[in-house]
Amino acid sequence: MRHANSVSQANSIKPNPKVIPSWRTDAFKSKFESKEVKMLYSQYFFKQKMEMVVLLLVVLAINALLLLILYYANDKNWPELRNLVIAVFVICIFILIIELMNSGSYTTKHLSLVSLCIWVLQVSMLFVIVALTEPEYRTPSDHIALVVFITFVTYTMLPLSLLYTLILGILLALAHALIITLLPHKEVEDLEKQVIANVLVYICSNLCGIYHHHLSEIAHRRTFLETRGFIKNQLELTQQKEQQESLLNSVLPGYIAEEMLRDILNSNGQRQQPMNLQFHKIYIKKHDEVSILFADIVGFTKMASGCTAQELVKILNTLFGRFDDLAKKNSCMRIKILGDCYYCVCGVPNPSPHHAICSIFMALDMITCIKEVRDNTRVDVNMRVGINTGRVLCGVLGHRKWQYDVWSDSVTIANHMESGGLSGRVHISAATRSYLPTDVLVEPGNGEERDKYIKEHNIKTFLVINPETCPEQAAALDKYRKQITENGGGDENGGPQDSSVREQEGAEGTHTNGGVANHNYNNKEHLHSNGVTSSGTDPDDEMTVQQYVGKWESVTPFAANQAPIKTADNHAGQTGMVMLQVGLFPMHASIGGRKGRNQVMSHQQNLDHQVNEHMQKQIEAGRSERKWEKSEHIHRLTLRFKCATMETDFQRLPDNMFKYYLACAFLVFLFIGAIQLSILPINHITLSAFTSALLVLSVTVAVSMAAPKSCQCLVQFAAIITDNHRIRAGLAIITTIIVYIIAFIQIISCHGCSNEDTSSSCSSNRTRNPQEYCDYPMYFYISGMLAMLCSAVFLKLDYILKAVIMVTAVTAYIAIMHYPKRAIFDAYDEWLLLPRSENQVDIDTEELMRKIIELKEYGTVYLVMLGIAFILLGYEVERTARTDFLQRHHAALKKEQMEDFKTNNGILLRNLLPGHVAEHFMGCPKIGLYHDDYSNVGVMFASIPNFFAEFYAENDVNNNGLECMRVLNEIIADFDDLLEKYRFNCIEKIKTIGATYMVAAGLTPKAVYDGTDTDLDIYLSNLCEFAFAMQDCIKRINKHSFNNFQLRIGINHGSLVAGVIGATKPQYDIWGNTVNVASRMESTGKVGKIQITEESCLLLQPFGFRFEEPHFVEVKGKGRMKARFLIDRKVI
Repeated sequence: MRHANSVSQANSIKPNPKVIPSWRTDAFKSKFESKEVKMLYSQYFFKQKMEMVVLLLVVLAINALLLLILYYANDKNWPELRNLVIAVFVICIFILIIELMNSGSYTTKHLSLVSLCIWVLQVSMLFVIVALTEPEYRTPSDHIALVVFITFVTYTMLPLSLLYTLILGILLALAHALIITLLPHKEVEDLEKQVIANVLVYICSNLCGIYHHHLSEIAHRRTFLETRGFIKNQLELTQQKEQQESLLNSVLPGYIAEEMLRDILNSNGQRQQPMNLQFHKIYIKKHDEVSILFADIVGFTKMASGCTAQELVKILNTLFGRFDDLAKKNSCMRIKILGDCYYCVCGVPNPSPHHAICSIFMALDMITCIKEVRDNTRVDVNMRVGINTGRVLCGVLGHRKWQYDVWSDSVTIANHMESGGLSGRVHISAATRSYLPTDVLVEPGNGEERDKYIKEHNIKTFLVINPETCPEQAAALDKYRKQITENGGGDENGGPQDSSVREQEGAEGTHTNGGVANHNYNNKEHLHSNGVTSSGTDPDDEMTVQQYVGKWESVTPFAANQAPIKTADNHAGQTGMVMLQVGLFPMHASIGGRKGRNQVMSHQQNLDHQVNEHMQKQIEAGRSERKWEKSEHIHRLTLRFKCATMETDFQRLPDNMFKYYLACAFLVFLFIGAIQLSILPINHITLSAFTSALLVLSVTVAVSMAAPKSCQCLVQFAAIITDNHRIRAGLAIITTIIVYIIAFIQIISCHGCSNEDTSSSCSSNRTRNPQEYCDYPMYFYISGMLAMLCSAVFLKLDYILKAVIMVTAVTAYIAIMHYPKRAIFDAYDEWLLLPRSENQVDIDTEELMRKIIELKEYGTVYLVMLGIAFILLGYEVERTARTDFLQRHHAALKKEQMEDFKTNNGILLRNLLPGHVAEHFMGCPKIGLYHDDYSNVGVMFASIPNFFAEFYAENDVNNNGLECMRVLNEIIADFDDLLEKYRFNCIEKIKTIGATYMVAAGLTPKAVYDGTDTDLDIYLSNLCEFAFAMQDCIKRINKHSFNNFQLRIGINHGSLVAGVIGATKPQYDIWGNTVNVASRMESTGKVGKIQITEESCLLLQPFGFRFEEPHFVEVKGKGRMKARFLIDRKVI
């Protein structure tokens, strides 16, 4: 449709509360805006953090068990106290694992205490082992590998804040350094070098831990905020769907609204006509035994005289809103508002056995309502009501500006019952009388004397006795009203009313808006039941209609689509309303000044609270799920998406943090180099390798971190690295391999004294080539552990790839330690076992070796232990990333659905209202009644007089008129198609009335068109062109359907008032003498011709239109008016 392209797009959802997710120092201080959300964030990742703690406990238990196995496997002596500590540690770990796995009562605070206990257990075991080591076997580098392990797992696997982990990391480093330094230990020559190397190890492990913790925290918070935004989208989508249904239901019954909404959704908001269908889709249904009520306000023109546009729209909205309220209470459904005419039905869409008597109640209540206006304003107004009962066809015509309507011969009779009725009386047909109880009193109506149609069709009519003048009538009506109420009554759709609604209405008593559900006709005080005169206003005091109606409770159109918010300023029976930003009615802080802003803030807080509650329920439900349950979308072991397209999309995600991964890896490389250069001998192989690696990594990091203002080619390379997954993976693999090589390349060129070497030969070789002998080989596997940290910091690298690289590197390290370079580690063990006194020559080496665990075995345990920890950590990191992507993928789908719903909402709203009027409700800061007055607007009525008079018939052949209405639907739909043409974009369809098509030209925003005569000329010219296009269209329809439909068209121009009125079924309409005269031009015109007022003809003559000679027509309220028939379209 033409309006589909102009549907406003919603603002992107921004996470709220906000958190700083960038790589800056202030990100360390990022906080949530709400304590409730902060607590919710802690609970959201509670399960994942607990799983990480359990994994850490498993790793620690494996570590301790490996140490114990080493003692037994190598037939070590059992130093009771030290190994007792290890055994107790293992027992404590298993107890914690069992407790964490089985307990469901842990909170975040409890988990933090458990984490501290785990840290204390690890550190205690470390220091006890160090302290219990015999002084002659203790060195400054004892168990520094365990310090690296504890430090990094504290940052990555314990659920503690960054500040606490930093404090614990620093305390561990200081405590280890102090204990090793202060406790007695074996004398070494290079104590200062070992201390420097240890400090570098401490700093590197802590920096890597800080980096990993920080990025993980950012990822977690982003995941949480995106998930929260996703849930908020879901809630808003749910509300929006409800609003969409409410919007449709505000103008259409549920069964038609559901079918129409389903068709719109299936066509993605575009009208798609199946090629195999001859006709457009028709939304019309047949109903039997329905009472139709027409009511006209007699004296409305006088009542509305002197009113401004705002006052007139307010009067109509309030008055018809009162009627809508009465219709709801009397189980009636309002169909349309035609100027000052109101008509409704009872028994649609749900059958009701009380349709006739309920229509009588509705008519009497409307007369009572108008009587209150007349008595309080001294304005001579009244109601003329006509009712008929029979079969009707209900639905909508065309595909633009949908309005629910009813058609049938019974509707036509009801219309004439109103026009042939009397002011202040209820005029009913014999058909309606047959459905009324016998004790409801009527008198002859003599409608044939006042209406030609009634006389021609020999319809017998009656007038319902006024219950205010007849006690018997009042008693009978009160009795039946009470019976209907006790039996459940009904809703506006004709069905039984919900018991909760009845109980609520019963508790509230008489409605302040003129409610008459419990109307007592014997009680004269019911005349003032609206609460106006009861508040102290003397009925004898004359006031204007505006003043009197202004005291009624006014209902804003589309109030059903608004959320009630109680305010401190609410008076009795009033509710503050604010439109919600869930698709149709955006929130604006300017609604009602400060009170409106408070309402919007209150709604936002309420929505946030709903989101938090929803997340809380999801968290509680998620805690009962098992981690290893089979996933619907992700393979459990490989973590690959089962959908190949989704896997490809995940791999193609850009990684803006990759340059920081490279920077951290480069930092680790520098620390490894510094450690090896400070403690290990330097040779040309090591120096060449280190220099080459430094050059390669420096260039790589420099290119990846190219600033936007630097060389353009570098910026392009950096962008390629960020966007291309394969390039990132290749660079990560190369960088990791380089760091791994630098970590153990120096051991290749090192030598050690083997068991076969004599002491003198070894000493001689060491003196000649000191750079080839490595006295502290433990720094080789420590460097390997730091290289593993480098592998771990690439958070977005596939965990399987990282695991393969890590396993390969660890295997290579272990093989090197145990085979090619075993002598180096054995030499260190022998040196460690040397007695302090050189006079001791009788040494049992095998006996001494039983007192320690060999260095290469220690290195093997720590490398394996750290490798297991990092593989599990990588698994969790990637699982979180893929789950995050999956959630964002679902969020994108939901957002797309929401955009579709918003588009459909726009289509629906613009099929109910003109585009600029829809914008008033969708985007205008001031929400309220829409009204405006126009000085120059062209109005056209086009009817098909012979459609109902000759073509329409109700018989079995045409399915009781349904097939006839199918033809009318085709005609109206073709007229609607004409309006989609660009040249007719200034013409707005107002409504259809039976077989009459009503449009207006010039109902445009004043900000765009200034309403000058030049614009009016164009409007009228296009309106006449549209009239000729309609005639051409009807000719084509006649040709293909073998019918003889003819149009009778009337056109006028002038000033009018436009607005949206109605409480339950808002409707856009126009009022004024211009509209009335245009209607008379049509009704007094000739079939097949276009009748235009003389004033409009004068404006059209300069455009080349040709007219017949002027003639005079009688116009009600205007007398004789000069008019012309338009002969031919303008000459081009």
